[in-house]
Amino acid sequence: MTVEPLPRSETAPGVRPRSPVQLALRPFAYLLLAVFWTAMGLLFFALGPGFLLYALVDGGLTLGEQWRSLVSQPSEMAAFVLAVPLLSLLWGSAVLWMLPCASWPLAGLAWVHLARSLRPRFAGDALSYTTWGARGETFGITATNVALSLQPVHRSRATDLLMRFYRMGWTPRWSEIGSAIPAGLGWLMYVVVVAADAPPVLRVALAVVGAGLVALTVVRLRRQWRVRYDPSFAPPGAGRRGRPERRVADLSAVERRARLEELRRARERRVGER
Repeated sequence: MTVEPLPRSETAPGVRPRSPVQLALRPFAYLLLAVFWTAMGLLFFALGPGFLLYALVDGGLTLGEQWRSLVSQPSEMAAFVLAVPLLSLLWGSAVLWMLPCASWPLAGLAWVHLARSLRPRFAGDALSYTTWGARGETFGITATNVALSLQPVHRSRATDLLMRFYRMGWTPRWSEIGSAIPAGLGWLMYVVVVAADAPPVLRVALAVVGAGLVALTVVRLRRQWRVRYDPSFAPPGAGRRGRPERRVADLSAVERRARLEELRRARERRVGER
């Protein structure tokens, strides 16, 4: 049975044969990376939904004393009100969106590379490669260029999907960051919902509103996903452009080919109309 070769990433370096020692050691290297990034993903999950699940099961979270303290101290209440937008930004944009996108795709890619490192069909080449993100354009410590590692040399449908989330986590756009803020406000509401001493009516009301905010974030991020990856998508307000302006560097190889084919067809139509 002949196995068709997987397509090679257009930005990957040339074929790099592995020595016997490298072939023997790379499963262990990918295992360490997979465990590390899985642990990071679980940590970020614990900061977001995990905290709410733990508080709901434990039943020990109470907010009555903190609320009475806020009511009795106007300065503390003012500070709390001012902190809500910041907390919504931190939890919605960072904890619930960017950090998971910056960790779980890397964990998934590391597990894929680990599985491939055990298969003889991938023994003749490297499995992953690293590029460097431009300073100030990537998530993380941007005083210097940021290494974007574990990118697959051999593409598949699964790795393409993981790489899309990867890019949204490590090269975020301001519009994507803003789109996730409602989920952060919803998370704060659900902290009250899972509190043991919250009034039942307040719980129901905040649960409904919080669910709506999370749904709004999903819709907005879905739109941002299409803006980034669907060349044919024209968001509201695109006007005569027909699509949002996107840099060629933001497009994948498939999207670039689709864009070139679309331009070729448009040129042929113009020639035929003359």
